[in-house]
Formats: sequence, structure tokens, C-alpha cells
Amino acid sequence: MRPSFRHSTGRSLAYAKALALGLSLWSAVPVSVHSASATATFNVTATVANSCSVSATDLGFGVYDPASAVDKTGVSTITVTCTLGTIYNLGLDNGTNASGSTRRMGNGATRLTYQIYKDVGATTILGSVAGALGIAGIGTGVGIPSVIFGVIPKTQNVNAGAYSDQITVTVDY
Repeated sequence: MRPSFRHSTGRSLAYAKALALGLSLWSAVPVSVHSASATATFNVTATVANSCSVSATDLGFGVYDPASAVDKTGVSTITVTCTLGTIYNLGLDNGTNASGSTRRMGNGATRLTYQIYKDVGATTILGSVAGALGIAGIGTGVGIPSVIFGVIPKTQNVNAGAYSDQITVTVDY
């Protein structure tokens, strides 16, 4: 049997309209599938290490004339890159041909004396990290260049030929 709507009283029709309106309003209301929720937190951590690296350009003097009345000079750049805020000290050893603290380039058994300085006026020798002869700095996160100055003293009586030495740069941090 089918339900019938009576038009005579209008009640059934009003009821049907109210029911249809209620259903349409109910379908517009969002329905939550979850009845409760829970949350959690977690920490995110990292440790930034103190770190440094160093590079250097060769110190080339070109041609040395033992008869010249002036010293022969050369320039090199040492670049230190350290983590931001890292305190460092840069120093040099005396090279592979040194005699005590005297730096020397070698050609067979012959030696050509030279020195490396912190300043263009050649007044402050650049030496080891352990002594007061190094270069101190604080890392910025980018390379910090230090220009160093080499000097071969004039009038050294040595054989003609190619002379060389090897310096080790050390950065303590």
C-alpha cells in the first residue's frame, strides 16, 4: 500500500515539506567521522660541529739574481674557511729544507734562504700555530683570505738552477 498525501487538510503536505527541508539542511552540515582525536609532539635536534678547511696559493719568486742589490719578494694567499664563530689559529712549518728556524729552498745540496712574513713590510715572521707567530681569527662561514709575503734576501751566493721547498699550513680550531 502506498502512502497517500491528503490535500484536504494540508497537514500531510506540510509535514512532507518540513521533512524535506530538514533532510536538505541535515545534508549540508558536515558530519565528523571521528568522535575524538589525540596529539603528540616530538623534538627536532642537530649539532653543528666546529669545522675548518684551509687552502693556499703557491709562493712564487720568479727569477732571483744573486747580484741584485735588493731583496726578491713574492706573495701568496692562505684562505681559511671555518664554521661561523669558530676560533682558529693558522701557522706554517719551516718547510722541508729548513735548518732550525731558517727556511730554505733546495736544489740538490745547495740551499737558497728565504722567509715568510705576515706583513708587507717584512717585520713579523709567520711561524707555527703553537708560537705567537701564527694568525688568529674567528670563522664567518666563508673563506677568510690572509695575504702572506715572502722574501729572498739579496746577495746570496748560490748555484744557478731551480730551487723549491714545501710548506705545511696548519689550522688549529
